This record gives sequence, C-alpha cells and structure tokens, in this order.
Amino acid sequence: MPGPSQRPPGRPLRRRPPSRFPFLAVSLAGVSVVLGAIGLQQVTAQPTERITFVVEEGLPHGITQESVEAAAEGIALSHEPFTLHVVERELEWDEYSNGETGDADIMLSIGNDPEDPDLALHDATRVAFAGEDYGDDYSTAATIRETFVNNRTLGHGPHAIIGAALTAADLKFDPGVRTPLLWAPLAALPMFAAILVMYRWMGRRRDERARYRAFGEAQLRLARAVLELETLQLRVEVAGAQLDRTLQARLQNDGKRVRGLTRDLARTEQSLVADLDRTSPPLKARSAEQLEADLQQFAADTLDLQRRADVLAQAAEVRSGHAGSRSILDRLALPLLQSIDEVLAHHDRYPAEARALEAHRARLLAIAQEVADQHADEQAAGLVTRHGRLLERWNAVEKDIRATAARMSRRVASPKTVPNATHVRTMNEAVDQRSRARVSAATAGATDSFTGLRAALGLGHGVDLGPLQATERVLELIDRRETDGQPAPPPPVTGSMPAIPSGLVVLVLPLLFSLGAGFVVSAQIEDSHIQYGRTLTGDRPLAGLQVYGDPAELAGPVEPRETEPQTQADSLDLDYVRELMARSLEYSDEGALLPADVELTVALLPSERYIDYAPDPEYDHRIAIDYWDLLEAQQRVKQDVAAEFPEVLDPRTADVALGQAILPVWILEDGTYAFDNFLTGEFSVGVSSRMGAYAFTGTKPTVHGAGDMADVSLGWRVAYELEDLGRAMEYNRLTVDNVSPAAVFWAVFLSAWTGILTVIMLGLAVIEAGRRRVGTATVRRQLSGLRTDLEHLALGLDLSRLDMVAVLGLDSATGGRAEQADQRLYESALVTAWREVDALERLPRREQRGEAWEARVNHVRRLVTTLATQQADVARRADELLRSQRFG
Repeated sequence: MPGPSQRPPGRPLRRRPPSRFPFLAVSLAGVSVVLGAIGLQQVTAQPTERITFVVEEGLPHGITQESVEAAAEGIALSHEPFTLHVVERELEWDEYSNGETGDADIMLSIGNDPEDPDLALHDATRVAFAGEDYGDDYSTAATIRETFVNNRTLGHGPHAIIGAALTAADLKFDPGVRTPLLWAPLAALPMFAAILVMYRWMGRRRDERARYRAFGEAQLRLARAVLELETLQLRVEVAGAQLDRTLQARLQNDGKRVRGLTRDLARTEQSLVADLDRTSPPLKARSAEQLEADLQQFAADTLDLQRRADVLAQAAEVRSGHAGSRSILDRLALPLLQSIDEVLAHHDRYPAEARALEAHRARLLAIAQEVADQHADEQAAGLVTRHGRLLERWNAVEKDIRATAARMSRRVASPKTVPNATHVRTMNEAVDQRSRARVSAATAGATDSFTGLRAALGLGHGVDLGPLQATERVLELIDRRETDGQPAPPPPVTGSMPAIPSGLVVLVLPLLFSLGAGFVVSAQIEDSHIQYGRTLTGDRPLAGLQVYGDPAELAGPVEPRETEPQTQADSLDLDYVRELMARSLEYSDEGALLPADVELTVALLPSERYIDYAPDPEYDHRIAIDYWDLLEAQQRVKQDVAAEFPEVLDPRTADVALGQAILPVWILEDGTYAFDNFLTGEFSVGVSSRMGAYAFTGTKPTVHGAGDMADVSLGWRVAYELEDLGRAMEYNRLTVDNVSPAAVFWAVFLSAWTGILTVIMLGLAVIEAGRRRVGTATVRRQLSGLRTDLEHLALGLDLSRLDMVAVLGLDSATGGRAEQADQRLYESALVTAWREVDALERLPRREQRGEAWEARVNHVRRLVTTLATQQADVARRADELLRSQRFG
C-alpha cells in the first residue's frame, strides 16, 4: 500500500511567493516618488534664465537699451532663455507671418496706428515669433501686445517692455506644467496601484500560508489514520467476531471503506506534494485552479477520513463492550441530558409531561450507570450481549423522550409561534441550529462524529441528533412564545464593530464625488489665470502720503459731517485715509488692504496745464481725454512730481520707483476733479492683469466734487481708489497653467476616485483590524473568566457530590444509579471544559484569534454556563428535599 509522503509530519510545505508583485509594487511606489519629485520641482521652480533685449534707438516713452536693461536687472527671467527685439515700426509680412525675425526669438512693435490705438482689439500683427505664423499663436501674440499697452497706460516706459517680456516668458517659453492639480494626481495614481499590488500580494501570501497550513493539517490527519489503521482493524475484527453476521458485515464494510479511503488519500497526497514542490512532470502537473480545488478536496476528505475512523473505533468499542464504551455513551448522553434539564426548568407549566420527561431522564442515566458498573472480570461474550441489550434499551428510552417532547411541543405550539409553512421551515432551521450548537458545546465541536456515531450504533431511527432535536424544539417554541411569536434574537457577536459599508458607499458615492471634483477643478483651471472673486489677502496699510499741488484749488466739501474733515487739505491726511481703509474691511467681505508697502503722492494738477478734455457725449458725469494726450501728460506729471519729490522716480529707468505711487487728480475749471490711473512702481504682468485697464478710467474718468456727492472729501475718494489699487496689485502677475482642462479632469477624477478607494480600503482594514483586536481581547477576557468559573465549580465539587449522590440519590427511584451517572457526567463535562480552556490558553499568541478560536471559546462558555446552572439546580433540589424531610 502506498504510504504517505516521507515529509516529517507537521512540517508545512513552503514555496516562495511570486516575487514579481513586491518588485512591481516597489517600482510603482518609486515611480510615484519620482513623479512627485518632478511635480514638486515643476510647481516650485523659479525662472533662472535671463531674457536678452535688443532695443532700437529713438523709441518713445524713455525706452532705450540702457533703461530696459536697468529695468530688467534681477526680474526679467525666464525658464528658457530667449531674445526680445523691440522696434517702433510696423512689422512686415515676412516677420509676423513667416517668422523671419533674424536672431531674435520674438519681435515686438511698440508703435501704434494713430487711427486705431488698440482701445478695442489689440493688434496681434505687432508681435512676431521666430519661425512661426502669428496666427498659430494669435492669443499669445495679442496678450503680449496687451500687456505692453496696459503698462504704457500706467505711465511706464522701460517697464512696459519688461512686462511684455515676462508675459511672453510665461506663455511661450515655459515648457513645464506648474499646476499641482495635475502633478498631485499623477503622483497618486502609481502609489494607489502599488497599494493595490501589495494588497493583492499580501492576500496571496495569506491565502498561500492558509493553504499550506490546511494541507499540513490534512497531512497530519492522514498520517494519524495510517498509524492507527492496524489498531483500528484489530478492534473491528475483535468486535465483529462476537456480533451477529449483520453487525459483523456492517463493521467490516466500514473498515474496508476507511482502508480504501486511506490508500486513495495517500496517493493523492504524493501527487499534491509533487505539484506544490514543482517536481511533477509538466504534462502531469495540475493547473493552479485544479491544484487549489484538489487541495480543498484533500482537506475535506481527510476530515471525513478522521470522522469515519473515529466513528468506527468508537462503535467497535461500544459493540464489543470495551472499557472505553462508558465514556463514549456518556458523550452521547450529555447534550441530551443538558437539553432536558433546560426543559424541566419550565416544569410548572407542563407538569405531566415534565414528570414523564424526568422519568425518562432517570432511565437513561441508569443505563449509563450500568455500563459504568461493569466488572472487569466478566466474559467478553457476555459484555457484547449485554451492550447490545443496553443499546436497545437506550434506543427505547430515546423513543419515549421524543414522544414526550413531541406532546409537550404540541401543547406549547400556537398559531402565533408557528403560524404558517414559512415559519415551520424557519422553526426547523432554528431547531437544527440549536441542536448542533448544543452538541458542539458539549463535545468541543465534534458534531459530525457525534451524528456519525449515532448512525453507526443504530440510534435515532434516521434522525441525525435523535431526541435532542425534539427537546430543543420545545425550548425554541417556549422562547418564541415568550417573545410574542417572534424568533428569538440572535446572540450578540462578541466584539462586534459597525458593519462594512454597502456597495453604494464603497463604489458609487466615491465615483460621483470624483466626477464632481473633476468637473469643478477643470472648470477652475480654465480660468485659473484670472481667478476673479478669490479672497484677497492684502494686509498692509498705506505706508505714506504726500501731496503735490494746492488743495485750495479744489472745490471744498459742501456741508461735510462733523466727524469728517472740513476741508480738502484736512482730508488728505495719512491717518484719516488709513482709518477709512480699515473701516471698509468691517463692511465688506471682498475688501482688503494693500499687498505691499506703498507710499502715495496725490498730484493735484490743473487740467489746463496738462490735458485737453471735453464733456463725454454719452455720460454727463464723465469727461473724454485723447489717449495720446493722456500718455504725454503722464510723462510730464512724473517729471514735475519728481522735481519736488525725487524719490518717486527710479533715476535709471525714469519710471515710478517700486514702492511708490502717483495718483494724478485733474482739477477742472470749476474746481471739480477727476482721477487718472495710478502711476506705480508695479507694472502689469501676466494674462488679464487688472493693472492698466484704461477703458472708462484713463480716457473717460468720472468727475467728482459736484451734485449729490459734493460733500464727500477728496481723502475719502483717495481711500476708495486705494482699495481698487490693492485689488489690482493682487490680481497682477497671474500665470497660465499650461495644461489641458480635459487632462486635469481625468487626472483629478482618477486620483480622487483611487484616493478615496485607498482611504476606504485602508479604513476598512483598520476597522477590521480594530474589530479583530477588540473581539480577540474580549474573548481573551472571557477565557480568563471561564478559568475563574471553572475554579469555583471545582471548589464546589465535593458539595455537589454530596447533594447529588448522598442527598438526592437516597430518595431516587433508581436506587441512586441515575444520580451517580448524572454526577459522573457532570464531572466528565467539567474535566472536558477544563482541558479545553487549558488547551486554548496554551495556544501561541498568534493563534489566539480568528473565528475558529472564538467559536471554541464560545463552545466552552456555553458548557461552563450549563454546568454552573446544573450545579445550582442540584443544590436547590437538595436543599428542597432536606427541608421537606426536616419539616414534613
């Protein structure tokens, strides 16, 4: 007969899990780190390459090679170097259409058609890109030209060129993607994939360890069956020689099936070991799916082999009258007797059936005691005959118990407890579950061997668990009746945690949220260069205030309030203007102070000395100024103010110095006034910057100092204008995210979805780990409590013997035999519970977890609870008997 593998018993097979998964996970994590580093470098990168300027001679607005280079010092930087050629003439066709720009990368014409000063549409043909048609980059060309015009409107000369160059650097010479909205998702996706790969690898390793552990346990079961096969065969032959032919043939057939199954499993084990060790020939090797199925079947078959062998050995012992038959019959009787004890607790409701059931219980215990009282010197033949009769009597008692329990069930049952066929089915399922749980608790989980042994001994007449199901049905009906006909609630799960979210939460909601996030972010990225409506952060008050000109030329405020300055000169006070600006923050959610320190010069300028104006034909409260006159006037204003306050201008560029600002106030003939744009050291840079927007503010300013608002001082209006300046400064220098909104949508959607799933997956893992930890800790505490309970039961063992045997046994109809058997079963169950608790506590810490371990603890807990109840009931009955004898 082929034997099992020569591998030492208990030594699990080991096979290194596939290494490609950890390698792939580490590689993906590395890709994520690299992408994150690249993204961080891209997002935080600052331009370092200098922009080269070539400026033709004779340009207006103070634009020279020297002034532009002075203005460019330290600020005209780009991510890629390029050369900007500045001219005043119109660009030729070959220059802006064919890209023939010579050695320059960009050509910019600062000239204008006097009949079309770019007030409505900026002339993109005044910008040329080397080797390109301006039409291919029309928007970029128009934006560069617009930036120059905006700065020119602010009174800048050289800085207008710098602003145009920086806008070109952002739009044309920045190959990188600077938005974290793209790089963050790109870095997150490989990391999520790495987590998934590692999760799968860890799952495969866990499954593989469980598979090898299960296979090792199956090998041990098979090895035990092989080692005990000869002993089992001897028992079968000894028992069969003393039985009638029918029972003899039955035992021998069962023995043949066990031997045949053992041989088949031995051959299967050898082939499985070869496949697991990868030593099988390629043509005979199992596929992965077939190997998994065969391993599971091998484990199930070895369990069945163990059950069959145990059942056959125990049946042979009982049939032959072996000394071990006593403990076997005790194990068969214990669950039934415990169930009957619980039914008898309700004896006051059904006294007739309870008395009959108690008599059957005593008969069954008396039979068990007869087996225990056998003398060792009796002849084996006599033992076999006697055991055969005992089994017949045992079967008859079980039949009477079933009949009595059935009568009691009919009395307990009502339309509420069992109203229809559906409830009948659920009732049967509940009874079967209760019965098997009872057997598992009393036999430490050996339910299959229990039912198989009953069948081998011919007990139950086709009913797996015999009269136990009848008594458990009575208990189930009583429970349902006490809960108004509803099934009893399931017992609470030890250490339970909130249920795992449904598929709606895990899949659908993250998907919807990710879609929404993708739409929102992609819509934002389309306008990210504008960002109007964002929260302003300016917190700097006006740094200084000085006045150029005579405030007396202004018409004074008409009937100003007592808390306000009474003259225009008084209103041009630094503290007053600061107070007004701070006060506006209390009433406006969109207000802010200045984003940088600014010293303001209010230039009060008689209009006849600087500009020619006319009433605006469309609006009575506005005047119209010719654009070219305005530009010339601004240059004169800078020079005049610098003559009195030289710090206002930068001597190298003749533009307003950084940190300085001039607010031209045109004083009209009647003392009313109008504001020009601020002339500041800040220059317009970036796409759609608000600085330099001259429409309706530069060439068509509003007239103040007359009408309903005549009592508003100039200082109040200066504070209001400064708020607009702060807002324009914050919206300056905006850059373009060079990324497609569609790309951002998919990146954000995928990263949000995978990120949420990652968080959910990790969260569920943490919850599950916490649930297991809490559940395991709770069960360990229960196990410790069971040890204490068993110690209390053991301390009361002598008293229990006195109560059961000495007290109740003397008044027994069986002469004390039933009580002796009852006490012996009680002590046997107590020993079983003690050994099981001891075995559970000796398990390694890593094995003291999981459903199987918790189930074993629950089985012992139920057994200990039953034993404690039984001990208390014995003490009560003994006390009642003694009192009745003492007091009559």
